[in-house]
Amino acid sequence: MNNTQEKLTFKVALTPSAHRWAEKFRRYQSNADRGKQVYLNILAVYAMNFYCHCMGIDTDLSNSSSLTPVIPTLGDIADLYINNLGKLECLPVLHQSQVIKIPPVVWNNRIGYMAVQLNESLTEATLLGFVKTPRTQELPLSELGSLEDFLEHIETLSQCVNLSQWFNQICDKGWQRVKTQKSTPPSQLAFRFRRPRVTAAKSITLDTNVVSYPMDLVVTVTQESDQEIDIEIQLHAREIDHIPLGLKLMVIDESGEIFSEVSAGINDTIISNGFIGERQEEFTLRVALGDASFTEYFVV
Repeated sequence: MNNTQEKLTFKVALTPSAHRWAEKFRRYQSNADRGKQVYLNILAVYAMNFYCHCMGIDTDLSNSSSLTPVIPTLGDIADLYINNLGKLECLPVLHQSQVIKIPPVVWNNRIGYMAVQLNESLTEATLLGFVKTPRTQELPLSELGSLEDFLEHIETLSQCVNLSQWFNQICDKGWQRVKTQKSTPPSQLAFRFRRPRVTAAKSITLDTNVVSYPMDLVVTVTQESDQEIDIEIQLHAREIDHIPLGLKLMVIDESGEIFSEVSAGINDTIISNGFIGERQEEFTLRVALGDASFTEYFVV
């Protein structure tokens, strides 16, 4: 590692095997300029994959679109799939450049973006820094976050349920995908069918000093736009007649403030809470009754 301008970087040697890997995918391109870009993209992915292995971060190259022969011909893609978390875009930066370019095709469905600078002879790659979400197609290198920011982001995501990954049929941490619980009114049917929608459930038990309350936590996510997801949270009574009176279902924002809260009334068997979340937004879901509580962390 190097300390350059007070920011930690990481250098990776681009070995002959890295170049053979890049050449393999370049050959799939019929356009010379596109072939050059794919070559650089693969070198950036190689360097990032090496770094992840050094840091003990599991990756899956078979789930990286940039390493699927057909996909790179459809757009400028340099993604690396990090197990159970999602795709990280590895953006190659030429040695003389002062900005990174983020192609529109990769603005969505990414857990973040890493700038990977390649030296003039393509013998070495330097991981310069990280950004969680793109604000523009060109970002000055001076505005990049650090590698520490990347590691903290990965740590946070590993503790969270990633709702965006549900659309990729990835539900983990005890969540099971289920059929949508509620029916859709005919007037909304065509509208709803145009948007991906997933429902998953998790069984929880709230233990008080007196009694235990088994319940099912049900979350439905509907993709409203590229950046926004409609999130509906329901709590269902299970093996009990009703949800205990006064039980609270709270959504807590990134600053630790209660964003919304609902309480169970007399004989309620279901309580629900809902809101629109933005990509990469984090929130905490808390179910509480007196001193007993259940907490789950989410990222949109």
